[in-house]
Amino acid sequence: MNFGSVMLKALVVLALLYLLSLAEALTFPALSVFTSANAGIVCILLFLVAILLLSLIGNLIAKGIKSVKSTGQALLLAFVGAFFMGAVLAAFIPLNIPYIIHVDIYWLGTSWYSPFLALLFIGMPLMLVFLVGD
Repeated sequence: MNFGSVMLKALVVLALLYLLSLAEALTFPALSVFTSANAGIVCILLFLVAILLLSLIGNLIAKGIKSVKSTGQALLLAFVGAFFMGAVLAAFIPLNIPYIIHVDIYWLGTSWYSPFLALLFIGMPLMLVFLVGD
């Protein structure tokens, strides 16, 4: 695993997360972290560790998908991987760590399937970064 490649993908993921926050799919706390006077270096480091963790998980999932030879299986695994990328972001909700990304799981509505679709639609562009890269 090339660490420079993972860090470059982490920057692209950071930009995508900011764009998703503009669509109100998630709360992106980076602007409040950098403009707040009482936000310490620990909060900024927690935010960067979360992005790095998300990038490492995405890179490992993408390597597994790229190793599959069948096109149908790879497509199915890409959708499952996209769902899990959204689920990793949603896992930060119950942890309630300050200055970490919070996903709005009812972004698409209040139906029983809306949280699943929200996680899938949030994870798709993130998974695309790791599948197309390299």
